[in-house]
Amino acid sequence: MIESQIKELTRKIEMESKKLDRKIKDIEKIKSSITKDLKKNVKELKSKQLKKLQEEKKNITDKVKQMKSNLIDAKKESTTSKVDKQIENTKKTDEKSKEIVKKPVDKTAKKIMNMMALYNKNANRELIDILETVKESDLKKETGAHFKSIYGILKHILQCDIYFFGAYRKYSNKKNIPNEEILTYLNNDFSLKIDIDKDLKTFIDIREKLDDVIIAIVNSIDDFSISGKITIPNREIKKSRYHLIMHELNHDTHHRGEISVLLDQMGYKNDYSNLLTII
Repeated sequence: MIESQIKELTRKIEMESKKLDRKIKDIEKIKSSITKDLKKNVKELKSKQLKKLQEEKKNITDKVKQMKSNLIDAKKESTTSKVDKQIENTKKTDEKSKEIVKKPVDKTAKKIMNMMALYNKNANRELIDILETVKESDLKKETGAHFKSIYGILKHILQCDIYFFGAYRKYSNKKNIPNEEILTYLNNDFSLKIDIDKDLKTFIDIREKLDDVIIAIVNSIDDFSISGKITIPNREIKKSRYHLIMHELNHDTHHRGEISVLLDQMGYKNDYSNLLTII
């Protein structure tokens, strides 16, 4: 009885052992299959990851390249912008300079200078008409004045006009002025190259021509506000053109007034210098 049970049990154990062996074999097969599949899946996974990484790398590379390109363009644009700005600023400066150059000249100064030059001529003409009635002895008589006589004063005025307007000639825009050779009649020692002491007629001829030269010079100066200079004994004076010209025209008026006093003292009527009536 017991042996039968043992035998049956042994049989069952063998059967189960066979089943276990089959199961183990099946498990090994499955394990092998799983391992293979796992390796395959890992490979696919790695392949997918690699592909993704390569795509990301390409995208990043392209992005970096584009950013570098943008940076270069930005630098170029910045440089171009600076250059354009400098050019624009230069243009503005040039335009501003041109505006300054094209600024209208002071017409008031021009009108005054033209009026004074015309007054100078007409006053001299009126004075000459009076002098032609004065005795030559009275013209050359010692009067105690700085330049001795009326004739001495006339000579001094002529010398100064030749000297000053000889210097002012360069302000004129005229190439040629009739009778301007008179401006060369003065020696370095301030003496005249021509003899005007012979008679009043010689003086009058030069005086009238010189007055026309003075008017031509003054009328042909475009801008009186520009600085100029003149040399006087031991000094060089820098003033605006109208200031320099006004000095000499005023100098003539001063000495004509001196002559007027001397004529009064000699008894000659000489109401000849009224600015309101003679121009």
